[in-house]
Amino acid sequence: MFPKPLMKPGFAICLAKNENQVLVRLDRILKSEKYPIEGRVLKKHAFIQLPEEDRTFLSPYLNLSLKEEEDNLILEGRFSPHPHVWTAFMAIYGVLGLMGLGGIVYGWAQSMIGEPAGMMWAGPISLLAIAFVYGAAVIGQGLTAQEMYSLRNVVDRAVENGAKDTKKETAA
Repeated sequence: MFPKPLMKPGFAICLAKNENQVLVRLDRILKSEKYPIEGRVLKKHAFIQLPEEDRTFLSPYLNLSLKEEEDNLILEGRFSPHPHVWTAFMAIYGVLGLMGLGGIVYGWAQSMIGEPAGMMWAGPISLLAIAFVYGAAVIGQGLTAQEMYSLRNVVDRAVENGAKDTKKETAA
C-alpha cells in the first residue's frame, strides 16, 4: 500500500529529559560553515531552510519545537513550504471552495425559480480544481524530497551529537 501523502509531513524524536540542549547544538551547527543550511533558534522553537541562493518556490521549511512530556522531551518537526507559499495555497483552497459553494447556491436558487441550474456545476468543478492543487502540492513534496532529507539530516546530527556527549558524561 502507498503511504498517505500529507499536507505537512512531520516527525517526532523522543529525547531524555536532560537533552534540553539539542536546540543549542542545532544553533551551533547552523552557525558553522560545514552545513549549507540557514535557520534561527529561539528558546524552544527553531526553523531551518536552505540558503536563499539554493531555494526555489517549492523548497521546504522545517519548523522544530521542543515539548516536555512526562519524563521525556519531544522534538517535533514539521515540513512545509515557506509560510508565504503555504498562505497562498490556503488562499487558493479557500477561493476555490467559496466559488464552488457560491455556484451551488446560485444554481439552487435558479432551480427554485424554474430556470436551468447550470451553475450547479461549479461545485464539482471546484472540487476537481482543489484536487488538482492538492496533487500539485504532493508532486512538489516529491520534487523536494532531497531538500527535506538535507534539513532532517542537520536535525539528526544535532540529536546524535547530544547522544554522544551524554555517553561521554556517563562514562567519566
